[in-house]
Amino acid sequence: MNDNRRRTCVDGFSLVELVAVIFVLILMVSIVYPKIRTGGDLKTVSRQIIGTIQHTYSRAESEKQPYRLHYDLTHGEYWVSVAPTAVDNDASQDVKPDQPRLLPKGIKFAKIETMHFGVVVDGRAFTNFYPIGRVEPTVIHLRDKEHETFLLSINPLTARVTVSSDTE
Repeated sequence: MNDNRRRTCVDGFSLVELVAVIFVLILMVSIVYPKIRTGGDLKTVSRQIIGTIQHTYSRAESEKQPYRLHYDLTHGEYWVSVAPTAVDNDASQDVKPDQPRLLPKGIKFAKIETMHFGVVVDGRAFTNFYPIGRVEPTVIHLRDKEHETFLLSINPLTARVTVSSDTE
């Protein structure tokens, strides 16, 4: 009876439905894609370095052992080591560990300011952590490829780090 009648219901999607779905997908990708970065994020890197500073401060104080946080501005690396007991201010002679922490691609140390080294823009520097609960005053300048700069200032008495943004 109904065999001669044309089917009004067609399997599949109409062209309008397909275009609408593709439009929604393109819209979602265009919103999400800029948030995905290949390089690092200054805030994330700052938090990691602050964590390293606070951990090193706690370790130096609890173990009654001097420590150093080293910065290699040329290669974008940093690491922690036990400081020698004798006074030694030559950062280039310090042995780098097998696995230093690397800054993500696109982020670098713009400069490091310490009491002993002054302003360092290339090479190596370090921050001393003393067993009596003190830290060498240091300002770490982190810069990304968009030239946004974060300053990490270490309080010498508490090792508390103040983060500020700098536009150079």
